[in-house]
Amino acid sequence: MAGVDDHLIERMYFYTSKKGTLLFKSWEIDSDMEFWFAIGGIILIGLLYEMVKSFRSCLIVEARRGTDGENKPILDPDHRSALESCCLHTIITLVYTAEIFLMFILMLIVMTYNVQFGIAVVLGMAIGFFFFGSAQVAGLRPI
Repeated sequence: MAGVDDHLIERMYFYTSKKGTLLFKSWEIDSDMEFWFAIGGIILIGLLYEMVKSFRSCLIVEARRGTDGENKPILDPDHRSALESCCLHTIITLVYTAEIFLMFILMLIVMTYNVQFGIAVVLGMAIGFFFFGSAQVAGLRPI
């Protein structure tokens, strides 16, 4: 590839260096301390993703259950006022948007092809599922 600057060519293979770029060119990792902070941050993002995912599932279950333990379908106009349905649907949509945003951030981190970052993503999500996925394991996940 003559004529192409070497700094514009990105890695398209898995590597294990502690130096590299995380998501943005300005997020260069040059030292061990920056690397371990990045690993910790990635684990926290994975944990946060699982927390938001579990929270959304619990919101849907509670919306279906209703406040008095009665079955109120989430958008059924016969059981909820239009304002209540709209507010509930807006909240669930905002939580879903946060979940998708975090999921895409994690996907982009894995796409840096850094093996340690990929392991940190999986570890963060595993820890998050361990702490926040108990509702899903107990059969409360409706989706």
